Amino acid sequence: MRDLETFLANRLPPLLLILLLGVLLWGGEYVRRDLWAPDEARFALVSKEMREGHWLVPYRQGEFYTHKPPLMFWLTNLFSLLTGGQIGNVAPRLPSFLGATLALWAATRLAARWFSPAAAWWTLLVLPSSFLFWNKGGFGQIDMLLCGLQMMALYFLFTATRTRHFVFAYVFMGLGILAKGPVGFLVPWGVFIAARLTARDPQPHVARHHWLWGPLITLAFPAIWLSLAWWQGAPEGFFPELLFHQNVGRVAGEFGGHLKPFYYFLYYFPLDFLPWTLLLPLAYAAMSQAPVTWAARRRLLAWILFVIVFFSLSASKRNLYILLAYPAAAIFIAGSIPYWRKLAPAWRTRTAAILGGLLTILAAGMIIGAFIPNLPFPSIWLLPGGLLLAAGLVFARRAYRDRPESPAWLAALAGAVLATFASIGALVYPAFDDLKTPDELIATAQELLGPEDRLLLYNMQGEIFSLYTERKGYMAMSDEDFLRFLQDSPQTNHVIVLLERHRENVQRLLGEAFQPGAFSSGGKKILYVTLRGNQHVAPASTPENP
Repeated sequence: MRDLETFLANRLPPLLLILLLGVLLWGGEYVRRDLWAPDEARFALVSKEMREGHWLVPYRQGEFYTHKPPLMFWLTNLFSLLTGGQIGNVAPRLPSFLGATLALWAATRLAARWFSPAAAWWTLLVLPSSFLFWNKGGFGQIDMLLCGLQMMALYFLFTATRTRHFVFAYVFMGLGILAKGPVGFLVPWGVFIAARLTARDPQPHVARHHWLWGPLITLAFPAIWLSLAWWQGAPEGFFPELLFHQNVGRVAGEFGGHLKPFYYFLYYFPLDFLPWTLLLPLAYAAMSQAPVTWAARRRLLAWILFVIVFFSLSASKRNLYILLAYPAAAIFIAGSIPYWRKLAPAWRTRTAAILGGLLTILAAGMIIGAFIPNLPFPSIWLLPGGLLLAAGLVFARRAYRDRPESPAWLAALAGAVLATFASIGALVYPAFDDLKTPDELIATAQELLGPEDRLLLYNMQGEIFSLYTERKGYMAMSDEDFLRFLQDSPQTNHVIVLLERHRENVQRLLGEAFQPGAFSSGGKKILYVTLRGNQHVAPASTPENP
């Protein structure tokens, strides 16, 4: 054991090992789990439509899509070259894999710089075994890609010794803007300023004026994209919607589904960093006993607080917005480990007991749940993860009993959590596919609609239905638009999709032709109606024409 500790204390985690860890942790989920609504299905659909039309202006259901810049969709199409050209389950998630790899690489290097190579290894164990980081690494969403780009920007900002290092940092922030808008620049830039001032880091002697020219490099990325989009003939309304409504509207809370109170992140940050949230008091107390860590402690705490406060100021909030705070929290814990010995043994004993108790409850819940009948998914898939976690708890208990002053027990717990997460992603999550994907609709839509015909989506965006039926949707957001499509559409047959809560509206519009089928998708009750060529809807059915 001591030989291993000596070996790890002198080497950094190689990139190949980080890639291997990512494959083991998320690979099973990528291959086995279907794409789920809303984000995964939406981004995959936008990526598919990008192939059919405009590579500079994203489209969804035939209409321009301004909610996100194009980098995610470009990368999905690029990675589809590795999957035979298919945008299936894997390609839309590979941008997240790229982001997770970049984030882990940068976090381990910063941990080594601020603490020691051993801290880099602990970071590699703690960060991917924290809940939100693991969860978002397995999903085809933009936030993990953004986190990776922001982490690379912070790595080059914090470690810059040459002008080109600052150039690299601003390039990654420019890519961050192409991934998810201004936060790709504002957040890492703000983190760097807050952390540097709080830790009283000296101004680097190189590129002292990077504050002036660096943002110009970053802004060149969206400027070039938007200029090319304009030159290629972006549709009317695209630029005002993209530049103003999407950015100002989100801050002002115009997207009501994400409207949350100011204190939202105060409980989501500790919740989503589990199980390692329980180590933060121990880590803080240990660093307080080691003056050599005070600058790094201030730097990391400023990093975490800036991210949380920045997004707390916005009315629109989602827990994944603060993903960038978790690498700092993992580094904070990793850097504190050598100083645990400075504290009274009761600190370690109580922390290990609480942490072990939480994981014991989780392991017992998974093992017992595996034998509960009538769950909405095959519950037996809970058993492997529960057994892996239980085995890790046994090893951790033995390690603590034999060497209570050693953090070997933490390594056992982290390894068990990683194995359990991998099991959940590869076995448990795919068991929910029948509840998440619209299997009932696929055969009907493909039978009645030709490849160029469109689903009629009543008052919904319905990307997941278009993705799986391989039929583009028409989003009718008003009764008039709904009836106009039925009357003017050249297709012979129609398949209409609606939420259960809109049953009465559509029944009134269709009259006797309303003969719905029903299924559930993502916890929502969905209805669908088929209209064949000999069925017609009278225009008199609108409320304006009684």
